[in-house]
Amino acid sequence: MLIIIDSIMKKNFDVSAEVLKKINTGKSVEGSISLDPVTKTIVFKAYNRKAPKRRKDRVICYHENGWLKESENNLKFFTSIKKQVGAVRACQAMERDLENVTDELFQMMERGEYPSDILKL
Repeated sequence: MLIIIDSIMKKNFDVSAEVLKKINTGKSVEGSISLDPVTKTIVFKAYNRKAPKRRKDRVICYHENGWLKESENNLKFFTSIKKQVGAVRACQAMERDLENVTDELFQMMERGEYPSDILKL
């Protein structure tokens, strides 16, 4: 409870402990003030400015030139080949890596290490 004395009247605000701690350390807090219809008190709600934490990608397997990772919604396939190899050999290497990764993914599904209900075939 935060009490502010105005020249006209005394005002009571319901403020959380975290907001009060920030105010006491001298930080400014952005938020909204509203009247609670049940308790008839003025309530201050601070805005949540923090971005949500994203969970790290899980590596499913590595291959010769990159990796296959699983994020929350996607499978991420990465391969990197030097330009000196040439376009034809680079395409062949990428196709070979993709075949190896898909074979590994299917083997993991057969062994039960990777849930097969996630991927729709």
